[in-house]
Amino acid sequence: MEILQDILAALASVADPITEGFVALTLGFAIVPTGIGFLIGAAFMLIFNSVVPVSFQVEGLTVVSRLSKGDWKTMCYAVMLSGIVGAILGAVGVFDSIVSFIGTGIQGGLLVGAGLILAIVSIEIFKENWKIGAISVLAAYIVFLVWGDLLWALVASVGLSIIAARWIPAEPIGSNPEIEKVRFLPRSFHDLKYFLNRNVIIAALGILALRCGTSIAYGGVDAMLSGTTMNPDQVNITSGLASIFSGMFGGANLEPIIAGHVTAPHPVYAGALMLAIMGVLCLTGVIPWMTRWVPTQAVCGFLMTISLLIVIPENAPFMLEEPVAGAVTAGITAATINPFAGMVIGIIVRAIMVAAGT
Repeated sequence: MEILQDILAALASVADPITEGFVALTLGFAIVPTGIGFLIGAAFMLIFNSVVPVSFQVEGLTVVSRLSKGDWKTMCYAVMLSGIVGAILGAVGVFDSIVSFIGTGIQGGLLVGAGLILAIVSIEIFKENWKIGAISVLAAYIVFLVWGDLLWALVASVGLSIIAARWIPAEPIGSNPEIEKVRFLPRSFHDLKYFLNRNVIIAALGILALRCGTSIAYGGVDAMLSGTTMNPDQVNITSGLASIFSGMFGGANLEPIIAGHVTAPHPVYAGALMLAIMGVLCLTGVIPWMTRWVPTQAVCGFLMTISLLIVIPENAPFMLEEPVAGAVTAGITAATINPFAGMVIGIIVRAIMVAAGT
């Protein structure tokens, strides 16, 4: 019976990464090769006996896409570079020290800033077709506020948007067949020079800074709900290796998420099964195939719900532990769409305040 519960939890939890996969497509990522990263993530959940899965994470996807100027190849190399550095730092075992140095206030500011970025992106998509966008947002808000369940809010918003698109002209999300191919990107020494590209480095630093916050915040929630403990270094190794192999073949970055499988009897196995299912759905092209019926604005409800009702309110109290440094971090992160810039300036502001005795 417990095995059946694990399977059902994994199947139910798949709806979330599928929806976030739709967001990834709207941001210019390739889905099919990302399946390799999902399989790597599943393997390392089992190796580390970890309850924290890595998957599409809209905050991280948005940061990489915007800082890479929407260029797919730049995005792939940024994903690889962030994965390499993150995996090395995790293997060395320094993430606890890094997180302690950053501090709770600035971590909270990073995530509040990320929530603001999601809201901004949602508004941009919303304006392209406000009728479908309004249906998506209203459906998600009503379901979430009444039942408090993000999964059903996502299902309702996407489902009603698909139905509405039968009468309201709308552009489907679709996918780019030219990038939906599994191919090894760094084919020569010349290609390796791409790691020195300015936008690649900036995007990689941005996602690394955000990962410092999400690996603790989201990983901590997964551990709490499952009644276990989590190791941030292992989470970053898993995220790093999954992103390396995903980006290496043309896919998206995979980051720590909060997932429904953690309440299953065996959350490690349920989580690994969820990632394995996603790997198959990606590699077989099922998710890109599904998007021919999904209007782009269907993701608006998900983005607005997770940003304004979850990410920002849940992290604002942590940001207010250092109100000035935290607020500056959030503001710079949102204004520049760069968590690394927000983190650095937040640390500088804190240092100035300490020096001034305030």
